Amino acid sequence: MGMDVYGCKPDSDAGKYFRANVWSWRPIHALIIELCSDLLDEKTLEELGYNDGAGPPDQETCTKMASRFELWVEHHVQGLELDIPGIRIKEDGAFVTEEEIAENPDMETKSPYEVQDEHLKEWIEFLRHCGGFEVC
Repeated sequence: MGMDVYGCKPDSDAGKYFRANVWSWRPIHALIIELCSDLLDEKTLEELGYNDGAGPPDQETCTKMASRFELWVEHHVQGLELDIPGIRIKEDGAFVTEEEIAENPDMETKSPYEVQDEHLKEWIEFLRHCGGFEVC
C-alpha cells in the first residue's frame, strides 16, 4: 500500500507519476508540512496524508515546493527518518514490541518511517514537472 501521486498537467514523464509507500510518504508529508505550510492551506496539508485526491492544482506552487525540498536535501543528504514512538523495527525489517525493547534495552532498532535522499530527489523532479498534483 502506498500513495500514488499524479501530475495534473505534466510537461515531461518525470511529472506524470510519483509513488511512495506508506513508510516513505509519511516523512515526505511531514516535510511538506514543515517546509510548505505557507504555500498550502491547512485542509490541503492534512488531506495530503490520505489518498483522496488532495494537492496543489498549479505548477507555481509545486515549483516553490521543489525549491524548498531541494534546499532541505542539500543539507540532509541522508534523507529523513521519523521517530514515531511505539513503532520500531530491527535492521531486517521485523517489527519490535515495546516489551521486547524493554527486555533488551541494547537492541538496535529504527523507525520504519524513512525516505532516502534519492527518493526525495525523484519527488523534487516530479514537483518541477507535474503542473500541480493529486494524491490518490
